[in-house]
Amino acid sequence: MKVHSRIVWPVLLMLSSSIGNSFPKDNLTPLGAELLGNSDGSIPRWQGESSNTVQLNNEIIEGKPLYNITNSNIDEYKSVLPHGLFALVKKYPESMRVPVYKSYRPAYFPDWIYDAIEKNATSAELVNNGEAVTNTYPGIPFPMAKNGYEVLWNHKLAYRGVYLESGTSEKVIHENRQSQSIRTKVKYAMSYYDKDRAISDLEQMLGYYISSVTHPPKLSGGGLLVHERVNGSVIPRQAWGYMAGQRRIIRIPSVDYDSLMPRSEGIRFADEVDIYNGSINRYDWRLVGKKELIIPYNNGALYDDIRFRDLLDKDFYTKFHPNPKYLRYEKHRVWMVEGILKTGESHPYKKRVLYMEEDSWIIVLAENYKKNYELWRVSVSYVKFYQDLGAVFKVADIFHDIEQKSYFAQSVDGRKKTVIKTTLPSKQMFKPSALRRLGRR
Repeated sequence: MKVHSRIVWPVLLMLSSSIGNSFPKDNLTPLGAELLGNSDGSIPRWQGESSNTVQLNNEIIEGKPLYNITNSNIDEYKSVLPHGLFALVKKYPESMRVPVYKSYRPAYFPDWIYDAIEKNATSAELVNNGEAVTNTYPGIPFPMAKNGYEVLWNHKLAYRGVYLESGTSEKVIHENRQSQSIRTKVKYAMSYYDKDRAISDLEQMLGYYISSVTHPPKLSGGGLLVHERVNGSVIPRQAWGYMAGQRRIIRIPSVDYDSLMPRSEGIRFADEVDIYNGSINRYDWRLVGKKELIIPYNNGALYDDIRFRDLLDKDFYTKFHPNPKYLRYEKHRVWMVEGILKTGESHPYKKRVLYMEEDSWIIVLAENYKKNYELWRVSVSYVKFYQDLGAVFKVADIFHDIEQKSYFAQSVDGRKKTVIKTTLPSKQMFKPSALRRLGRR
């Protein structure tokens, strides 16, 4: 439950002298974002302390674009656009545009997460040259991140709920054809956010994921199960698949790094789920800095269109990119992190640039470069703040292949009711045998 008195960090500073003046600070939010807006008012003060959440949500849903960035005026906005968005507009000058709306910062999180983050500020440690993290409580580990590794770990361990049942819809769109939509039911338990757990060690579980295809009929019942640790470079993720036609459960040797994701027709790799996930040890990560940029955000209207107006069956998927009239962009402060592939390591992406929104630490955009440092793919996450979940999370993730002029889309599925719980279910739900049971339902 939301308790607004928790927000006032000056009071907390007086009550919590054990950590000195390191964190929290009175000019920061509980997650380490800047509390105040920017100088020209285009970014507001943090609104997660507001009690008018319904009013804020209505304003966001009913808002109209302030302006549109198109190929004809893009040079005026180049300094406030991620390079990936700039490249998409230039690639598709006749159809791609960026509708920019008034900015809102509505995100807030449960009290116990704020308490954990305060402890993490002095307990969390990077080990193995930044490739692993330990001594954390259930919250982002580094509210005052100082380097690229700490910023990236904040994304990897960002709050996305404790337990969630939902549905996803996936589709590949090429210039002259579209694949059949694949719908999947998903269950996800984030063990890292067990609020009663002890401080983490190197073997801490991150979570459990299980999914089963519900459409089309020829694929129905096929499933995937993943057990994942926080530190995948220490203990790699485990994965199992269920082949419905053969009624057989198989162990999958690798679902990480550049493992291909078949339903994306090769456009998305395994480490691009949630834009970036999994082990981080193949790259050297550098903090580029923090900038005020136009990014996808507060896409609540898109969520409503998918959930209640069957948008995915209408005109959302257009040639080259989703229909811009359903998308929302705002100006926000964004952390930028650059990853360069280490000598001796293998991955099709030589360089990656990731953009993390400051109020949630979620990656909202990524630029992925080939070995000659030429931009190859751009990934965009259209997120919103889910009040019932208490987290910022995706509505739709779009993975653009600029060379092929194709994209892979993964979105919420309006046909599947969402179930949210604040406690973890039995681990029995995530045993390999559960794949067979889930596939039969």
